[in-house]
Amino acid sequence: MVSPGSSALIVVDMQRAFIDPDGLLAVAGADEVVKAVNRRVAEAVEAGSPVFYTRDFGPVELPDGDPDGQTELHPDLDVRGTVVSKGPGRGGGFSGFVLLPSSPDRGQPGAGGLSDLAGLLAEAGVGEVTAVGLAADVCVAATARDARRLGYRARLDLGASAFVHAHPGGDEAAVDELRTAGIEVIDA
Repeated sequence: MVSPGSSALIVVDMQRAFIDPDGLLAVAGADEVVKAVNRRVAEAVEAGSPVFYTRDFGPVELPDGDPDGQTELHPDLDVRGTVVSKGPGRGGGFSGFVLLPSSPDRGQPGAGGLSDLAGLLAEAGVGEVTAVGLAADVCVAATARDARRLGYRARLDLGASAFVHAHPGGDEAAVDELRTAGIEVIDA
């Protein structure tokens, strides 16, 4: 278990592909999520808590090389912290703690590992994290679960997230699984 310390905000995948209305993976309600996340960022900064942003360098269904800049953080996002690469989502790297090789010819099977997020949290003396962003039932959930597995007190704030309805049992089942895993789910 990680020793008690400060809390950190982890902002997950607030990228153009998911937020722009014409983004290739646009999430319904993402414009409102940006506003809510920006409020959480302002609160964290005011409280003196570190803020970390994850950026999936290869989301599912995006072309290699990101020719349209879809993986860039959204321009309306309040960025006042460290940006950490993670992913690729298309390779199953949904958690902000995971960074897999960027292509199959880079490294051997199993050559992926941790992103910089775990080390940055340790350096900051963090004992608890709150995950926000996109999407509550995929990357935000995976990040919160991995934070819990690594010994952090973990929260997922539904008021600053949105579902993409990816869980086979529905959104409520996704939330139930998070609670069962020991993650505090803050309702919207």
